[in-house]
Amino acid sequence: MAPTPSGSVRSGDRPVVFLHVGAAKSGTTYLQTVLWHNRERLRAEGVLYPGRDFAAHVRAAFDLRRTFFRGATDPTVRGAWRELVDAARDWPGTTIISQELFAPTHPRWVAQALADLEFAEVHVLFTARDLGRQIPAHWQEDVKNRFTWSFDEFVDALSRPDWENFEAARLFWGLQDPVAVLARWGARLPPERVHVVTLPRPGAPRDLLWLRFCEAVGLNPAACDLSATFANPSLGLAETQFLRLLNEGLEDRVGWHVFNDEVKLFLAQEVLTRRPSPIKIKLPGEHLPWAVERAVETVEALRAARYRVVGDLYELIPGYETPPGAPPAPHPDAPRWAEAADVGTDAVAALLGRLLDRERQAAATPGGDATVRERLDELSADTAALGDLTARMVRDAAPLTTRAARGMRRYPAVRRLGGAYRRIQARTGARPDATAAPDAPAAPDDRADSE
Repeated sequence: MAPTPSGSVRSGDRPVVFLHVGAAKSGTTYLQTVLWHNRERLRAEGVLYPGRDFAAHVRAAFDLRRTFFRGATDPTVRGAWRELVDAARDWPGTTIISQELFAPTHPRWVAQALADLEFAEVHVLFTARDLGRQIPAHWQEDVKNRFTWSFDEFVDALSRPDWENFEAARLFWGLQDPVAVLARWGARLPPERVHVVTLPRPGAPRDLLWLRFCEAVGLNPAACDLSATFANPSLGLAETQFLRLLNEGLEDRVGWHVFNDEVKLFLAQEVLTRRPSPIKIKLPGEHLPWAVERAVETVEALRAARYRVVGDLYELIPGYETPPGAPPAPHPDAPRWAEAADVGTDAVAALLGRLLDRERQAAATPGGDATVRERLDELSADTAALGDLTARMVRDAAPLTTRAARGMRRYPAVRRLGGAYRRIQARTGARPDATAAPDAPAAPDDRADSE
């Protein structure tokens, strides 16, 4: 069943679930932001974009794939996929789940996802962009995620026949190859329920991608307000070179969560992407023939699969963006020391300002000037107090007879009587009385009586 223009489903039909599984750097952040900021408007149209917060679909992708960022964990990931599934089950209309990190899901977990959604008519959607723009965009995104390979190393790995042996290529093609991704996600679906949305070429109207996405999922594009959306800008060349050098210097001395908060989210995405007049990273001309050849193969494979295409598959073939007569774009690996030093100055200033803000916040917090040792001492005292309180609660919760028996053992005569009773039992070979007072004193008190 094709979705209706309003996004709702006809009476008597199963609900519809659209899984937007990729690709990274193909306008996914833009689309997800539109969907998130228009949740209430969409609900009025019969469409659910589920999740407790903006990152809910990210956590769901990690949960389904049983993975997370290397060397890190997140307790909030567990159960995140099930939350989205349950929300879709309870919704009578159309549900949209959108996250590019679903793309590299192993076939085993894809089958699990489709089984979890068997109550619905599932559609899979992939937004795709030409390799001429995707390769530079993905490289700088990898650098933002603490990788250190150079641009030439990156492209060389992508173009090798044995690319599976290289981490950079496995990460790229797992996220970016629409043929392979849709072969996994669409293997059990009829082709008319697998959708490919191509990204317009540069210079197209800003809302054209949104209009194409709406056509694919059956949304009314006028139902949403696009004014609160934002782009996900890529780093410029000098900014990417600086960040790659920073990654090399940091190595693995900084845990992922600290790197993610301070370097990726703050430094890279808030500070460096706002620098004026960044130099755009472009695919060098020597790599273009290979990229075009690979793109032609992709277009032919997608057409043969008979998926539903919104847009034009020829938009996936890279073109020459440099105007005739203009100087060629700089190679991404060519050092730009002056610009990188300027980037470093801005980065240091931003990080020092962030540190100063944190110190001011700590100083304004009651007790914020306490030393680490003082905090540890307070924690130890609180732990001891909690232990005493727990012991009293356990004691008070014991049965009355047990508390009375334990209380009687405070008297020496009772302890001596108990010891004598056990010695008699031992001499006669009788089994201890099951009704004897619990936790009776043991060997130390017996030895004291015998002396």
